[in-house]
Amino acid sequence: MTNGSLRAAAALAVCVLVLPACTDWAGYDLDKASGSVPVFSTMRQSPIPDPYQMVREPASGTVPVTHPLGNVPSPYGQAELDQVAGTLTNPLQPSSMVLDRGRALYQRNCMVCHGATGDGRGPIIAPDKFPFAPALNSGAAVARSDGYVYAVLDVGRGLMPPYGSRMSHLDRWAVVTYVRQLQRGFETANPQAAAPAATPPATDTAAAAQPPAAVPAGTPSNP
Repeated sequence: MTNGSLRAAAALAVCVLVLPACTDWAGYDLDKASGSVPVFSTMRQSPIPDPYQMVREPASGTVPVTHPLGNVPSPYGQAELDQVAGTLTNPLQPSSMVLDRGRALYQRNCMVCHGATGDGRGPIIAPDKFPFAPALNSGAAVARSDGYVYAVLDVGRGLMPPYGSRMSHLDRWAVVTYVRQLQRGFETANPQAAAPAATPPATDTAAAAQPPAAVPAGTPSNP
């Protein structure tokens, strides 16, 4: 056998021994080595969030989209009530569906303190129970904006606890819409309570302090 034939036989023997191994360790090593090169490592380890894990925020440059019924405001506290209230507008119309939803939530969460009509005389308001709840159908609450009522529902104020964890964004607006209906009903039933108090006529205090002029003797008195 010539030298060339020997070399060809040796190469064939090597191929017979090596090629089957390419599907096992040799193939694994080759795949692992190619994965260390960035251009060949695409999608080798895709990010998979754990169960119940918060997903990542949108990538920078993502086009923002505004919800037609308003977006949930960024987190805020009681110190920012006035500031946040000025940026919020009620997106709901007082339809029967919205008012029914607002009534159900009001009776479930608010009525115990503020009363069924919003008069601040709920069943737990008493000297030996809960001390105080402001009226919602009259007084300062009427002058508050929709955004302020929404924000107080969300984060609370004073003795009132926050209800943001118990009501969704649109549920809070439904309660605001129902509270406005309570206020309109109270004003209709009590027009004098809603009307401003009459201003007494101005008087001249200096003239009122002067004694009456003396009446000349012999002047007949009025009948």
